[in-house]
Amino acid sequence: MRRRDFVAYGSAGALTAAFAKHQFDQQAEAQSGSSISFELHMEEIYEEMIDGEVIFAMAYREPITRALRPPLRVVRGSTVQIKLVNKTRRPRRFAVTGYAPSLFPVIPAGQTATVQFVAGQAGTHIYHEDTQGAAGRVVGLYGAFIVTPGAANKTPAGSATPYQSAGLTPALSAIFDEMGRGEFPGGKWDPSIPTRDRIWLMSSIDPAINKVVERDGGVDLSLPIYFFRPRYFTINGLSGYDSAHDEQIVPKGYVGEPCLIRTLNAGLCTHAPHIHGNHVFGLTDVDSAGRCVYNTNVLENDVWILPPLSRKDVLLPFKKPDEIPAAAWPPKEEPWPLLYPMHCHIEMSQTACGGQYPQGMVTHWELLGPSRGVAV
Repeated sequence: MRRRDFVAYGSAGALTAAFAKHQFDQQAEAQSGSSISFELHMEEIYEEMIDGEVIFAMAYREPITRALRPPLRVVRGSTVQIKLVNKTRRPRRFAVTGYAPSLFPVIPAGQTATVQFVAGQAGTHIYHEDTQGAAGRVVGLYGAFIVTPGAANKTPAGSATPYQSAGLTPALSAIFDEMGRGEFPGGKWDPSIPTRDRIWLMSSIDPAINKVVERDGGVDLSLPIYFFRPRYFTINGLSGYDSAHDEQIVPKGYVGEPCLIRTLNAGLCTHAPHIHGNHVFGLTDVDSAGRCVYNTNVLENDVWILPPLSRKDVLLPFKKPDEIPAAAWPPKEEPWPLLYPMHCHIEMSQTACGGQYPQGMVTHWELLGPSRGVAV
Protein backbone atom coordinates (compact mmCIF):
# COMPACT_ATOMS: atom_id res chain seq x y z
CA MET A 1 0.00 0.00 0.00
CA ARG A 2 1.38 3.38 -1.05
CA ARG A 3 1.63 6.50 1.11
CA ARG A 4 -0.74 8.19 -1.38
CA ASP A 5 -3.33 5.50 -0.66
CA PHE A 6 -3.06 6.13 3.11
CA VAL A 7 -4.65 9.53 2.55
CA ALA A 8 -7.38 8.26 0.24
CA TYR A 9 -8.36 5.07 1.99
CA GLY A 10 -7.23 5.19 5.62
CA SER A 11 -4.60 3.27 7.55
CA ALA A 12 -2.62 0.44 5.97
CA GLY A 13 -3.14 -1.70 9.06
CA ALA A 14 -6.91 -1.50 8.82
CA LEU A 15 -6.87 -2.31 5.12
CA THR A 16 -4.51 -5.23 5.64
CA ALA A 17 -6.66 -6.67 8.42
CA ALA A 18 -9.82 -6.23 6.36
CA PHE A 19 -8.34 -7.92 3.33
CA ALA A 20 -6.87 -10.77 5.39
CA LYS A 21 -10.31 -11.47 6.88
CA HIS A 22 -11.88 -11.29 3.41
CA GLN A 23 -9.34 -13.82 2.11
CA PHE A 24 -9.92 -16.09 5.13
CA ASP A 25 -13.66 -16.07 4.50
CA GLN A 26 -13.13 -16.89 0.82
CA GLN A 27 -10.78 -19.77 1.57
CA ALA A 28 -13.22 -21.16 4.14
CA GLU A 29 -15.90 -21.07 1.45
CA ALA A 30 -13.68 -23.02 -0.94
CA GLN A 31 -12.76 -25.56 1.75
CA SER A 32 -16.38 -26.25 2.62
CA GLY A 33 -17.75 -26.14 -0.93
CA SER A 34 -16.53 -26.43 -4.48
CA SER A 35 -16.24 -22.82 -5.65
CA ILE A 36 -14.62 -19.53 -4.73
CA SER A 37 -15.33 -16.08 -6.17
CA PHE A 38 -13.34 -12.88 -6.54
CA GLU A 39 -13.84 -9.48 -8.14
CA LEU A 40 -11.00 -7.42 -9.57
CA HIS A 41 -11.13 -4.00 -11.22
CA MET A 42 -8.43 -3.03 -13.72
CA GLU A 43 -7.77 0.64 -13.01
CA GLU A 44 -5.54 3.50 -14.09
CA ILE A 45 -3.94 5.09 -11.03
CA TYR A 46 -1.06 7.27 -9.87
CA GLU A 47 1.49 5.88 -7.43
CA GLU A 48 4.16 7.54 -5.32
CA MET A 49 7.62 6.01 -5.58
CA ILE A 50 10.12 5.71 -2.72
CA ASP A 51 11.81 9.01 -3.71
CA GLY A 52 8.52 10.94 -3.80
CA GLU A 53 8.09 10.82 -7.57
CA VAL A 54 4.47 10.24 -8.62
CA ILE A 55 4.00 8.14 -11.76
CA PHE A 56 1.12 6.82 -13.81
CA ALA A 57 0.46 3.10 -13.33
CA MET A 58 -2.24 0.47 -13.58
CA ALA A 59 -3.39 -2.07 -11.02
CA TYR A 60 -5.92 -4.74 -10.22
CA ARG A 61 -8.01 -3.51 -7.29
CA GLU A 62 -10.23 -5.49 -4.92
CA PRO A 63 -13.41 -3.36 -4.69
CA ILE A 64 -14.44 -4.21 -1.11
CA THR A 65 -11.15 -3.53 0.68
CA ARG A 66 -9.71 -1.26 -2.06
CA ALA A 67 -6.47 -3.28 -1.86
CA LEU A 68 -4.16 -2.99 -4.87
CA ARG A 69 -2.83 -6.14 -6.55
CA PRO A 70 -4.28 -8.44 -3.87
CA PRO A 71 -3.02 -12.03 -3.54
CA LEU A 72 -5.71 -14.52 -4.54
CA ARG A 73 -5.66 -17.75 -2.50
CA VAL A 74 -7.67 -20.74 -3.67
CA VAL A 75 -7.89 -24.44 -2.87
CA ARG A 76 -6.82 -27.09 -5.38
CA GLY A 77 -9.77 -28.55 -7.26
CA SER A 78 -12.13 -25.68 -6.49
CA THR A 79 -13.91 -23.83 -9.26
CA VAL A 80 -12.53 -20.29 -9.40
CA GLN A 81 -14.78 -17.48 -10.64
CA ILE A 82 -13.28 -14.02 -11.14
CA LYS A 83 -15.43 -11.04 -12.13
CA LEU A 84 -13.19 -8.65 -14.05
CA VAL A 85 -14.11 -5.02 -14.64
CA ASN A 86 -11.99 -3.18 -17.22
CA LYS A 87 -11.90 0.48 -16.19
CA THR A 88 -8.95 1.29 -18.47
CA ARG A 89 -9.07 2.84 -21.96
CA ARG A 90 -7.92 -0.25 -23.87
CA PRO A 91 -9.00 -3.90 -24.20
CA ARG A 92 -7.39 -6.07 -21.51
CA ARG A 93 -7.00 -9.80 -20.91
CA PHE A 94 -6.48 -11.46 -17.56
CA ALA A 95 -3.97 -14.34 -17.56
CA VAL A 96 -2.46 -16.76 -15.02
CA THR A 97 0.95 -18.41 -15.42
CA GLY A 98 0.63 -22.14 -16.05
CA TYR A 99 -3.00 -21.90 -17.21
CA ALA A 100 -4.15 -22.00 -20.85
CA PRO A 101 -4.61 -18.52 -22.40
CA SER A 102 -7.83 -19.76 -24.04
CA LEU A 103 -9.48 -19.72 -20.59
CA PHE A 104 -9.39 -15.93 -20.54
CA PRO A 105 -11.16 -13.67 -23.08
CA VAL A 106 -10.16 -10.16 -24.09
CA ILE A 107 -12.34 -7.64 -22.23
CA PRO A 108 -13.17 -4.42 -24.14
CA ALA A 109 -12.59 -1.07 -22.45
CA GLY A 110 -15.37 -0.25 -20.01
CA GLN A 111 -16.75 -3.80 -20.09
CA THR A 112 -17.10 -6.61 -17.52
CA ALA A 113 -16.52 -10.35 -17.91
CA THR A 114 -16.41 -13.35 -15.59
CA VAL A 115 -13.80 -16.05 -16.09
CA GLN A 116 -14.11 -19.53 -14.62
CA PHE A 117 -11.57 -22.32 -14.29
CA VAL A 118 -10.56 -25.14 -11.95
CA ALA A 119 -7.60 -24.55 -9.62
CA GLY A 120 -4.84 -26.99 -10.55
CA GLN A 121 -1.74 -28.20 -8.77
CA ALA A 122 -0.96 -26.55 -5.43
CA GLY A 123 1.72 -23.93 -5.87
CA THR A 124 2.50 -20.29 -6.62
CA HIS A 125 1.48 -18.39 -9.77
CA ILE A 126 1.27 -14.84 -11.14
CA TYR A 127 -1.92 -13.34 -12.49
CA HIS A 128 -1.31 -10.53 -14.95
CA GLU A 129 -2.48 -8.76 -18.13
CA ASP A 130 -1.14 -9.83 -21.52
CA THR A 131 -2.90 -8.17 -24.49
CA GLN A 132 0.35 -6.34 -25.38
CA GLY A 133 2.75 -9.00 -24.16
CA ALA A 134 4.53 -7.81 -21.02
CA ALA A 135 3.39 -4.18 -21.27
CA GLY A 136 0.35 -4.54 -19.00
CA ARG A 137 2.17 -6.21 -16.14
CA VAL A 138 5.20 -3.87 -16.47
CA VAL A 139 2.97 -0.90 -15.64
CA GLY A 140 1.39 -2.72 -12.68
CA LEU A 141 -1.33 -5.17 -13.76
CA TYR A 142 -0.18 -8.20 -11.80
CA GLY A 143 -0.66 -10.09 -8.53
CA ALA A 144 0.01 -13.42 -6.79
CA PHE A 145 -2.27 -16.42 -7.35
CA ILE A 146 -1.75 -19.07 -4.66
CA VAL A 147 -3.18 -22.60 -4.86
CA THR A 148 -3.25 -24.41 -1.51
CA PRO A 149 -3.66 -28.19 -1.27
CA GLY A 150 -6.61 -28.49 1.11
CA ALA A 151 -6.61 -30.01 4.58
CA ALA A 152 -6.21 -33.66 3.58
CA ASN A 153 -2.84 -33.44 1.82
CA LYS A 154 0.06 -34.80 3.87
CA THR A 155 3.35 -36.63 3.43
CA PRO A 156 3.30 -40.46 3.55
CA ALA A 157 4.38 -40.12 7.21
CA GLY A 158 1.40 -37.86 7.97
CA SER A 159 3.07 -34.43 8.10
CA ALA A 160 1.14 -31.39 6.83
CA THR A 161 2.62 -29.55 3.85
CA PRO A 162 1.63 -26.56 1.67
CA TYR A 163 1.62 -28.92 -1.34
CA GLN A 164 -0.56 -31.80 -2.49
CA SER A 165 0.22 -35.45 -1.82
CA ALA A 166 0.03 -36.38 -5.51
CA GLY A 167 3.41 -35.53 -6.98
CA LEU A 168 5.03 -34.70 -3.63
CA THR A 169 8.69 -35.72 -3.96
CA PRO A 170 10.57 -37.69 -1.27
CA ALA A 171 12.87 -34.69 -0.80
CA LEU A 172 9.96 -32.37 0.00
CA SER A 173 8.37 -35.00 2.26
CA ALA A 174 11.62 -35.27 4.21
CA ILE A 175 11.70 -31.51 4.85
CA PHE A 176 8.19 -31.40 6.31
CA ASP A 177 8.60 -34.67 8.21
CA GLU A 178 11.64 -33.12 9.93
CA MET A 179 9.59 -30.25 11.34
CA GLY A 180 9.12 -30.54 15.09
CA ARG A 181 12.53 -32.12 15.61
CA GLY A 182 16.18 -31.85 14.56
CA GLU A 183 16.90 -28.56 12.82
CA PHE A 184 13.23 -27.51 13.05
CA PRO A 185 12.23 -27.94 16.70
CA GLY A 186 9.47 -25.33 16.50
CA GLY A 187 6.68 -27.75 15.59
CA LYS A 188 5.00 -29.16 12.49
CA TRP A 189 3.97 -27.07 9.51
CA ASP A 190 0.74 -25.27 10.34
CA PRO A 191 -0.85 -23.34 7.45
CA SER A 192 -3.18 -21.52 9.86
CA ILE A 193 -0.24 -19.51 11.28
CA PRO A 194 0.03 -16.49 8.95
CA THR A 195 3.61 -15.69 9.93
CA ARG A 196 4.77 -19.01 8.44
CA ASP A 197 3.93 -17.87 4.88
CA ARG A 198 5.16 -14.76 3.04
CA ILE A 199 4.78 -13.48 -0.54
CA TRP A 200 7.62 -11.57 -2.20
CA LEU A 201 6.25 -10.41 -5.56
CA MET A 202 9.06 -8.54 -7.29
CA SER A 203 8.81 -6.07 -10.15
CA SER A 204 10.69 -3.28 -11.92
CA ILE A 205 9.40 0.05 -13.22
CA ASP A 206 10.53 2.26 -16.11
CA PRO A 207 8.59 5.56 -15.80
CA ALA A 208 9.18 6.29 -19.51
CA ILE A 209 7.14 3.21 -20.47
CA ASN A 210 4.43 4.23 -18.01
CA LYS A 211 4.26 7.67 -19.65
CA VAL A 212 3.68 6.12 -23.08
CA VAL A 213 0.81 4.05 -21.65
CA GLU A 214 -0.56 7.14 -19.88
CA ARG A 215 -0.85 8.82 -23.29
CA ASP A 216 -2.89 5.77 -24.35
CA GLY A 217 -0.08 4.59 -26.56
CA GLY A 218 0.42 1.01 -27.64
CA VAL A 219 3.67 -0.49 -26.38
CA ASP A 220 5.59 -3.30 -28.09
CA LEU A 221 8.47 -3.96 -25.73
CA SER A 222 10.29 -5.98 -28.40
CA LEU A 223 10.94 -2.79 -30.39
CA PRO A 224 14.19 -0.83 -29.74
CA ILE A 225 12.22 2.41 -29.29
CA TYR A 226 10.84 0.98 -26.05
CA PHE A 227 14.18 -0.11 -24.62
CA PHE A 228 13.47 -0.92 -20.97
CA ARG A 229 15.46 1.17 -18.46
CA PRO A 230 14.14 0.38 -14.96
CA ARG A 231 14.51 3.07 -12.31
CA TYR A 232 12.48 1.53 -9.47
CA PHE A 233 12.49 -2.00 -8.06
CA THR A 234 9.76 -3.26 -5.76
CA ILE A 235 8.63 -6.08 -3.50
CA ASN A 236 4.82 -6.21 -3.24
CA GLY A 237 4.79 -2.71 -4.71
CA LEU A 238 7.16 -1.28 -2.08
CA SER A 239 10.85 -0.32 -2.08
CA GLY A 240 13.68 0.43 0.33
CA TYR A 241 12.58 1.71 3.73
CA ASP A 242 8.94 0.87 2.99
CA SER A 243 9.57 -2.76 2.02
CA ALA A 244 11.96 -3.23 4.96
CA HIS A 245 9.25 -2.22 7.44
CA ASP A 246 6.15 -3.81 5.93
CA GLU A 247 4.60 -6.48 8.18
CA GLN A 248 3.34 -8.47 5.18
CA ILE A 249 6.86 -8.71 3.70
CA VAL A 250 9.24 -9.15 6.67
CA PRO A 251 9.46 -12.78 7.91
CA LYS A 252 9.51 -13.00 11.71
CA GLY A 253 9.76 -16.14 13.82
CA TYR A 254 11.50 -18.18 16.48
CA VAL A 255 14.33 -20.67 16.14
CA GLY A 256 13.15 -23.81 14.38
CA GLU A 257 9.93 -22.32 12.96
CA PRO A 258 10.58 -22.17 9.20
CA CYS A 259 8.81 -19.64 7.00
CA LEU A 260 7.66 -20.46 3.47
CA ILE A 261 8.54 -17.54 1.18
CA ARG A 262 6.79 -17.51 -2.19
CA THR A 263 9.10 -15.51 -4.48
CA LEU A 264 7.71 -14.31 -7.82
CA ASN A 265 8.98 -12.02 -10.57
CA ALA A 266 6.36 -9.98 -12.45
CA GLY A 267 8.90 -7.64 -14.04
CA LEU A 268 11.22 -7.70 -17.06
CA CYS A 269 14.53 -7.92 -15.16
CA THR A 270 16.05 -11.12 -13.80
CA HIS A 271 16.54 -10.97 -10.04
CA ALA A 272 18.67 -12.95 -7.59
CA PRO A 273 17.40 -12.75 -3.99
CA HIS A 274 20.02 -13.32 -1.29
CA ILE A 275 19.33 -13.72 2.43
CA HIS A 276 21.94 -13.09 5.12
CA GLY A 277 22.10 -15.22 8.26
CA ASN A 278 20.53 -18.42 6.86
CA HIS A 279 20.50 -20.26 3.58
CA VAL A 280 17.08 -21.19 2.20
CA PHE A 281 15.81 -24.55 0.98
CA GLY A 282 14.53 -24.45 -2.62
CA LEU A 283 11.16 -26.23 -2.68
CA THR A 284 9.56 -25.50 -6.06
CA ASP A 285 10.39 -24.23 -9.53
CA VAL A 286 8.57 -23.83 -12.87
CA ASP A 287 8.78 -25.87 -16.07
CA SER A 288 8.99 -24.61 -19.66
CA ALA A 289 5.19 -24.25 -19.80
CA GLY A 290 5.14 -22.07 -16.68
CA ARG A 291 3.66 -24.78 -14.47
CA CYS A 292 4.71 -25.25 -10.86
CA VAL A 293 6.96 -28.29 -10.24
CA TYR A 294 8.10 -29.78 -6.94
CA ASN A 295 11.85 -30.14 -6.60
CA THR A 296 13.23 -33.68 -6.51
CA ASN A 297 16.47 -32.47 -4.94
CA VAL A 298 16.08 -29.85 -2.20
CA LEU A 299 19.25 -27.77 -1.99
CA GLU A 300 20.34 -25.01 0.37
CA ASN A 301 20.60 -21.79 -1.62
CA ASP A 302 22.61 -18.70 -0.80
CA VAL A 303 21.16 -17.00 -3.90
CA TRP A 304 18.38 -18.13 -6.24
CA ILE A 305 17.63 -16.86 -9.74
CA LEU A 306 14.23 -15.43 -10.69
CA PRO A 307 13.84 -14.75 -14.44
CA PRO A 308 10.76 -12.82 -15.61
CA LEU A 309 7.45 -14.59 -14.79
CA SER A 310 9.23 -17.28 -12.75
CA ARG A 311 8.23 -18.38 -9.25
CA LYS A 312 10.22 -20.26 -6.66
CA ASP A 313 9.03 -21.25 -3.20
CA VAL A 314 11.85 -21.31 -0.64
CA LEU A 315 11.93 -22.25 3.03
CA LEU A 316 13.73 -19.92 5.45
CA PRO A 317 14.73 -22.31 8.29
CA PHE A 318 15.09 -19.81 11.17
CA LYS A 319 18.08 -21.68 12.58
CA LYS A 320 21.27 -20.51 14.30
CA PRO A 321 23.21 -18.35 11.83
CA ASP A 322 26.42 -20.11 10.81
CA GLU A 323 28.63 -17.17 11.70
CA ILE A 324 27.68 -17.46 15.40
CA PRO A 325 29.89 -20.02 17.23
CA ALA A 326 28.03 -22.84 18.96
CA ALA A 327 29.62 -21.79 22.28
CA ALA A 328 28.03 -18.36 21.93
CA TRP A 329 24.55 -19.69 21.17
CA PRO A 330 22.02 -18.60 22.22
CA PRO A 331 23.34 -15.03 22.41
CA LYS A 332 23.99 -13.74 25.91
CA GLU A 333 24.87 -10.11 25.18
CA GLU A 334 23.27 -9.35 21.82
CA PRO A 335 19.60 -8.41 22.23
CA TRP A 336 16.80 -10.26 20.48
CA PRO A 337 15.50 -10.02 17.85
CA LEU A 338 18.40 -10.70 15.52
CA LEU A 339 17.92 -8.86 12.22
CA TYR A 340 19.40 -9.94 8.88
CA PRO A 341 18.98 -8.26 5.48
CA MET A 342 17.65 -9.59 2.20
CA HIS A 343 18.72 -7.95 -1.02
CA CYS A 344 18.97 -8.82 -4.69
CA HIS A 345 22.43 -9.72 -6.00
CA ILE A 346 21.63 -8.06 -9.35
CA GLU A 347 23.02 -4.84 -7.96
CA MET A 348 21.07 -2.35 -10.08
CA SER A 349 17.95 -3.40 -8.15
CA GLN A 350 19.32 -1.99 -4.90
CA THR A 351 18.90 1.61 -6.00
CA ALA A 352 16.02 3.92 -6.79
CA CYS A 353 16.01 6.51 -9.57
CA GLY A 354 19.49 5.62 -10.79
CA GLY A 355 21.53 5.74 -7.58
CA GLN A 356 19.62 6.16 -4.33
CA TYR A 357 20.93 3.28 -2.21
CA PRO A 358 19.48 1.23 -0.53
CA GLN A 359 16.02 2.24 -1.72
CA GLY A 360 15.36 -0.63 -4.11
CA MET A 361 14.54 -4.32 -3.76
CA VAL A 362 15.51 -4.86 -0.13
CA THR A 363 13.96 -6.04 3.13
CA HIS A 364 15.04 -8.09 6.17
CA TRP A 365 14.01 -10.98 8.41
CA GLU A 366 13.88 -11.24 12.21
CA LEU A 367 14.84 -14.09 14.53
CA LEU A 368 12.66 -13.27 17.54
CA GLY A 369 14.11 -15.60 20.15
CA PRO A 370 15.31 -19.15 20.98
CA SER A 371 11.78 -20.57 21.20
CA ARG A 372 8.18 -19.41 21.35
CA GLY A 373 7.05 -18.52 24.90
CA VAL A 374 10.58 -18.20 26.36
CA ALA A 375 11.37 -14.78 27.80
CA VAL A 376 14.44 -13.10 26.30
